[in-house]
Amino acid sequence: MKIIVSIGDANGIGLEVFFKAIHLLGEGKGIDFSLACNKQTLSEYINQIAPKLDFPVKAEEKLIIGNEEGEIIDVCKYSPVQFGKTDALSGKQAGEAIEYAISRTLAKEYDAILTLPISKEAMNLGGYKFTGHTEFLASMCEVDEPLMILCTEKLNTALVTIHEAICDVSQKLSTELLHKRFAQFYSTLSKDYGYGSPRIAVLSLNPHAGENGKIGKEEIELIIPAMHSSEYAENLFGPFPADGFFAFGDYEKYDGVLAMYHDQGLIPLKMIANGGGVNFTAGLPIVRTSPDHGTAFAISGAGTADGKSTLEAILLAEKVHKQRNK
Repeated sequence: MKIIVSIGDANGIGLEVFFKAIHLLGEGKGIDFSLACNKQTLSEYINQIAPKLDFPVKAEEKLIIGNEEGEIIDVCKYSPVQFGKTDALSGKQAGEAIEYAISRTLAKEYDAILTLPISKEAMNLGGYKFTGHTEFLASMCEVDEPLMILCTEKLNTALVTIHEAICDVSQKLSTELLHKRFAQFYSTLSKDYGYGSPRIAVLSLNPHAGENGKIGKEEIELIIPAMHSSEYAENLFGPFPADGFFAFGDYEKYDGVLAMYHDQGLIPLKMIANGGGVNFTAGLPIVRTSPDHGTAFAISGAGTADGKSTLEAILLAEKVHKQRNK
């Protein structure tokens, strides 16, 4: 598999966790990587972080990580490495790398994209007015409302609404959107993840699933009717109150869990993943994964970041690529 990696925010932990992931991946895995970046920025980053790693990293003609090497694609404007700083230059560099990676993967030069963490604030300062990677990918791939899935070995969680303020979530929900999410999630679980006829748990919006309309009517007026009228009705279960559903391990009975909003699904996912979760964007013509954490400015440059999530993101990209090629 040929995978292209976007540098992310060079003031965060993205490159560090990428180096560690490639080192953990080891030799003979059949994965060729290329890094879209600015070579001067990459060299500065390596000079500061390499002494804190227990394996060698060098930026010469190739990017050398331990015994592995990959291509350096020098396509972004220079941004000085300033660990922990939100900066327009690093945001612009991150945006340029993502643009290049998407365009080259759409052109079928690569099999998948790994996006390293960005600062949304820095990217906005750098001229990229997206609320996150998902929306950026959707725009360039010309896809309306792709599905955001975060997953770990025991749990696949998808989101009906993604980066929406809590006060707006209820207004964003509709029968049309729910039907679309049911179809997207079913398709991804069956085609990309290899589940034959996936069982999907749907979470309620309100506490206690609305208590038959006493604590909100979205369940009885919208969510349940949408589930019943979906062409995938036989594969949908719920809606379940999120607290007990996760607390008592009910998620283990299902192939996927569909949450109504961001934190409802991602807080339990990240607790269960314990640093090993992966972000996968479903419904795109390309394969894209990412670690499930951000730039972690507070620890950037310290050499203490964990590469597990980035390693899992690479392995999931390979799995989906192979599954799509069957």
